[in-house]
Amino acid sequence: MIYLHKILPYALYPITFIILLLAWAAFSKKRLPVIVALFLLVVTSSPIISNGMIQYLERAELRKSPTDIHDADAIVVLSGMIEPIQGFHGLMYEWSDPDRFFGGIELMKAGKARKIIFTGGKMPWQSDEIKPEGEVLSKFAADFDISSSQIILTKNVQNTKDEALAVKEILINSKTPKIILVTSAFHMPRSKKLFENEGIEVQTYPVDYKAGISELTPMSFLPSADAFRNFQFAWREMIGRFYYSFN
Repeated sequence: MIYLHKILPYALYPITFIILLLAWAAFSKKRLPVIVALFLLVVTSSPIISNGMIQYLERAELRKSPTDIHDADAIVVLSGMIEPIQGFHGLMYEWSDPDRFFGGIELMKAGKARKIIFTGGKMPWQSDEIKPEGEVLSKFAADFDISSSQIILTKNVQNTKDEALAVKEILINSKTPKIILVTSAFHMPRSKKLFENEGIEVQTYPVDYKAGISELTPMSFLPSADAFRNFQFAWREMIGRFYYSFN
């Protein structure tokens, strides 16, 4: 099922439409598909549009500090922040977006919960050599003086829905589990909904903001590969929100 979840969005990606339009133009010898493909490329690679989409996704999630948060049963840190790489002495792990981890540590240091839960993110196509993300993060947490007795790992999970179910299993003895959910700001609305669907009371602690405060410049209107990537990134999250609005 996870393969379908990862592959199906490609049917709605701009790059897919652009390729199909160019293929149509090549076979039909018509100009219109080329013009439409060019227009689509310019729009989706425009920084002002891609940044606007990310700002839209993050608009309801203002950054908080630990003083804004009430105590809870556990702090839940969602996976999606480290990458396995090949090191000189074997497999190593590097940060891609460390804010989720440090947000969880910040809350633990502030005494907002006695337990911190790291989810065991791991995809089925990853080799046995690659550890679930939560296992790696738990070792990093020990470097920040978080006791092993305070750290809980979920079973292996493949998406946010799995994470919500796995956390529910851990907190099954609580009548109404209360958690502080730590994830990226763009990802928070969908994550919060999925956890609440499992009967979990959620306080949000959004981090890892992708759209900072910036002013318009001529560069804001010039197409770029980074903007195209950001558009696809934001578009995928919108697809995910639409899908889970029916679940």
